[in-house]
Amino acid sequence: MGSCLTHLNYLRNKMGHAIRIFLIASCLLFSTVYAQSVRLLAELGKKDIHIAAHRGVHTQYPENSIPAILEAISLGVSIVEIDIRSTKDGVLILMHDGMVDRTTTGKGKVSNLSYAEIQDLYLRAAPAGAASNDRVPTLEEVLRLCKGKIILDIDFKEEDERYVAKTFELIAAENMEDEVLFFLYDHRAIEKLYKLNPGITLFPRARSMKDLHEILKSNRTSIVHIDESFDNYSELVKLKDQGVTLWMNSLGDIDKQALRQGNSVYELFLKKYPYIKIIQTDYPALWTKMLGSEK
Repeated sequence: MGSCLTHLNYLRNKMGHAIRIFLIASCLLFSTVYAQSVRLLAELGKKDIHIAAHRGVHTQYPENSIPAILEAISLGVSIVEIDIRSTKDGVLILMHDGMVDRTTTGKGKVSNLSYAEIQDLYLRAAPAGAASNDRVPTLEEVLRLCKGKIILDIDFKEEDERYVAKTFELIAAENMEDEVLFFLYDHRAIEKLYKLNPGITLFPRARSMKDLHEILKSNRTSIVHIDESFDNYSELVKLKDQGVTLWMNSLGDIDKQALRQGNSVYELFLKKYPYIKIIQTDYPALWTKMLGSEK
């Protein structure tokens, strides 16, 4: 009897070892196919739903500011979205608009102002509102702030594409290839940017199922931004089951409704779009509270 039990335990151990090898191989195969960071994919695999804070928690703090990012980290959201532009002298800073007028105490085009001139400005507590005590942060500062704490979604607003390479260099210098998503408005740029640094995960927007198919066929990324116009329900559910990570925004009308009506708005959103894994919002605290209450 003892020898039989010993043999059974041996078989169980062998099977367990084989299963572990299979799972690891599957993960490596998937990441190789899509040329993405295994660590980033593993991080996204930890939750069914991830929340991305749009421009940080900008309803409480100045958008694209250090406090707005710190609040996103404090809330425990997975991703913080930031916007990048370059100053006249080539310093990459956080700034959504091409002009500084709306979000700072200054005036003029970002590209016409030096970094020193930008540093003399204060961010506004709200768009066109009163001045805060916060300055415009650099990308380098924010990379160091976020390392090991939160994934950065970089929305590259700079019109001069030469600064993409500099952005990638800063990410690599901080060893943060595994902690960054680089957003693309035009998925046709995937191959060109992939060659700059294959270790950085590209995150394109698809405006149609044709775009989505082309993005996945490129084998460069499996993380794609879609919107409410996508109605291929069964195919999108299938893609999620296959490991494709789909991102959708709730910012705008959905967020505003949730602010007025409560959790039921977000609950309906999740039921309507069960294939979505990442949700970008202007109200990350509302989402985290709702998701926390479901546990």
